Amino acid sequence: MAFIEVKKMYPSFLTVDDAMALDRETATALQLKHNNKNRTELALQLGASGVIAKAEGCYLWDTDGNKHLDFVGSVGVYCLGINNPFLNNNIKKYLDSKPLTMDPLMIHQTTAAFSHNMALVTPGLTRTVVCGGGGMEANETAMKMVKIAAHRNKKGKTRLLGTLNAFHGKSSACVNLAGKPKWRTWQGEDLPGFAWVPYGDLAAVEAELAKGDVIAFFAETIQGEGGIVVPPEDYFPAVRKLCDKYDAYLVLDEVQAGSCRTGHIWAWQYYKDFQPDAFTFAKGISGGVLPLGGCQATDELYMAAYGSNDSCFHHTATYQDNQISGALALSSLQFMIENNVAEHIRTEGVYLHGRLNELKEKYPAIIKEIRGRGYMIGVKFSANANGDGYAVPVCATLSGKHRVHTMFSTNDDTICRVYPNYTSTREDFEWFLSAFEDSIKDVVGQMGK
Repeated sequence: MAFIEVKKMYPSFLTVDDAMALDRETATALQLKHNNKNRTELALQLGASGVIAKAEGCYLWDTDGNKHLDFVGSVGVYCLGINNPFLNNNIKKYLDSKPLTMDPLMIHQTTAAFSHNMALVTPGLTRTVVCGGGGMEANETAMKMVKIAAHRNKKGKTRLLGTLNAFHGKSSACVNLAGKPKWRTWQGEDLPGFAWVPYGDLAAVEAELAKGDVIAFFAETIQGEGGIVVPPEDYFPAVRKLCDKYDAYLVLDEVQAGSCRTGHIWAWQYYKDFQPDAFTFAKGISGGVLPLGGCQATDELYMAAYGSNDSCFHHTATYQDNQISGALALSSLQFMIENNVAEHIRTEGVYLHGRLNELKEKYPAIIKEIRGRGYMIGVKFSANANGDGYAVPVCATLSGKHRVHTMFSTNDDTICRVYPNYTSTREDFEWFLSAFEDSIKDVVGQMGK
């Protein structure tokens, strides 16, 4: 077949080399023209940093040569550091072997190995599904699994119970599982079969479970988009007992809180003698290398759904349990364990929380609360006398003036989310804290108290 030079056919065609060399103005113009215009404009208004030429550890360098501090990590993706060399090198090694990544008629040795390793870390949950996508697909996987299992083993149960102000992704089912009307209004009426209770309210959970028709209770171990909301200490252990009492599954969404971010490999491991029936993972375990998510379940739940010849094909996909995702997941888990990432984050998180609480004491009329665990931190701001909140302008000032990246919560714009990563040092903390205080002064000076 004859070779055709693409630029002769389409003179303005951009190759990968061209794309990597685009300047800020050209890339911005193309994104505004061909992608989500309104979202791009809002990002620019909130201090978007333009085109990133290089990223490593917790730093970004833009095409103008400016160095930025990343303290949001794509909302939790880069917990193990940006361009983690261990992860990148393992994926290069995998690709250099010229593998067959996807084929339903082969054994997938990397996902099999990852699943074996996961069973060592979570010995009560021994069945794994590795998705080719992210957290939304992982949560869809969990929902489907419990529904099929209940159809076989829990006759008469028809509803999924979620929590108000939650976030599980933006597919139709995921926005209905999460009790946040903001994400459901686009589809008109809600889908049937979903109910919601206030997060952290045990009495409300029992009231719904007692109706006898709940298949499973879904919740984030710590609510992320909802404002970094940590439940009462006894909440999840008590929920576990209620689910057992009323014969319902308990499924936890660890997309943001998992992968060491809160100081444990999986956030639910914070609780002693506790485990869910399943949990979902994504974001941090991907290292930002490629899309990766999954679901870990007990053998009992998984086999109830897929443990027969007529049901084993009920959840298959082209990219499910693919080899490159398996290699990445395996590498991430190995890095977490060998580098004791969870303990490091648990220890350094205490220090950073303490420093932020010092700022709260210094500015009590501006900062209301420091929330979270480990490196999943939410700073709750108050508003001025006119009711205008401080969080969004503080985040914008941090990025635009100081090149420090944080993010306000889309479910609660009084919250500034602070997500350092494993590579962040005390010196980086000082850069952030100094910029944070300066941004508060600037915003209060402009808006007034």
